[in-house]
Amino acid sequence: MPVSVADLLAEPKLQLRALTSHCHQPDRQIGWVATTELPDPLPFLRAGELVMTTGMLARDDAEWRRLVRRLAELPVAGLCFGTGLVHQEVPPTVVQAAEQAGLALLGSPVEVPFVQISHWVADQIFAERYDTVRTVVALQDQLVQELLSGGGLPGLLRRVHRQLGAGAVAVVEPDGRVLATHPARTRWNRADEGGRPPVAAAAYLPIAVDGVPVAWLCTQRATPRQDVLSFAANILGLEVARHQAVLTGRRELLGQVLEDVLHRTISESDARRRLAAHGLTLDGACAVVVARVGGDPDRLRKLPWTLGPLLERTGDRLPTALIDDTAMVVVPEGTDAMAGARTVAAHLSALDPQVRVGVSEARRGVSGLRMGYFEARQAAQAGPGVHRAVPLSITGLLLGNLDLPLRELGHTVLAPLLRHDEAHHAELVATLRSYLAHDCAPAATATDLVLHRNSLRYRLQLIERLSGRDLDRLADRTELWLALMALDGGPTSAPRED
Repeated sequence: MPVSVADLLAEPKLQLRALTSHCHQPDRQIGWVATTELPDPLPFLRAGELVMTTGMLARDDAEWRRLVRRLAELPVAGLCFGTGLVHQEVPPTVVQAAEQAGLALLGSPVEVPFVQISHWVADQIFAERYDTVRTVVALQDQLVQELLSGGGLPGLLRRVHRQLGAGAVAVVEPDGRVLATHPARTRWNRADEGGRPPVAAAAYLPIAVDGVPVAWLCTQRATPRQDVLSFAANILGLEVARHQAVLTGRRELLGQVLEDVLHRTISESDARRRLAAHGLTLDGACAVVVARVGGDPDRLRKLPWTLGPLLERTGDRLPTALIDDTAMVVVPEGTDAMAGARTVAAHLSALDPQVRVGVSEARRGVSGLRMGYFEARQAAQAGPGVHRAVPLSITGLLLGNLDLPLRELGHTVLAPLLRHDEAHHAELVATLRSYLAHDCAPAATATDLVLHRNSLRYRLQLIERLSGRDLDRLADRTELWLALMALDGGPTSAPRED
């Protein structure tokens, strides 16, 4: 409890006397002590202080009444008047003015120095603050132990619920899914106001990972113990980040094995052995889901895609690997690959709303896993959303080869045309693309480009001269077509959407 004027009077060593009826009021709490003999001490005082004076400065009755009134208006916690040095008794005018103004007035004998009173108040204040800090630290330690010692998220929410007394508490994902709540049967209504978490809550704080809010810690009623709520949200964020780092490590380890499989740097028997260590036996036909996000690939590693498995400490439900900016999920036989792909897309949309997800056909063995990756990768190139792959073409497989710098090679082949288009605002690359797409038929190409056949003939001759290729030769046509495909980042055949 805070130190009050009544506490001072109750301490026999201080020998203080109550001189007004206001001294025993419970709201007379003391924040600090100030000793002053200034003519006008008000500019140097704060509300809640105990002001001590010996009345050394001579004042007439009007000046005493004015000072007492101003002290009461501030308001100070009380006025302690020392006697036996300047005044043998507190002046009656001061007593009368303090009673009328509602000011607590204390009499202090000369035998008790002001410094003794100051020390006593300071000791009490710091002792109270120390007890508060010790209580908070003990509570924080209890929350941490509850989270780490087997109680997990349910144990933490149970402890927070007990300490806050603010009704039910819950952890809620950004989409409104309640991950955990205590009491367990609590129903949470949807929020209907902007800027609030997805459920209606009186108090709520974000649970953040790497500075990004990934969930909300909510209470049904407001709480004065915001410190407890804030600490609980912070340690939940740290716990999520810790498990996310562990999970990311597992995903990257599997990703390294899968990269070796995709690059054929290990034998099939070694691939099976290493994949089995990660729970992948390849005994049945497996489908592959490939998801690609834009922006910084580190977001795939630092930010949780979903909180549930992290807080439940279960990890990925399906084998999941990280390869550069790509998440690869292996879906075993008997599991709905499209449903899994939609779940992956929903999770990763928090990182990138334009996430691209491809789903392969189910195949057996190491070669089937390799083929499924390139097939799903080709499907993901169709654009945002979930796409089921069409049979992988030789072109698609070639363009998906991780070992070949095809985009760079395509740019090199087409560089003279690209420079000419940029310098002259021409359309040689578009003309070449249309010409090859229409099987090198001049009439169909001219119609597609809304171009006179003589103008088309001139453009094709210019393309041949700048590129050094002969459009009548199949090998040169194929090279230019592959260069266009590589420049575009994938084959023209678009995977079908589910």
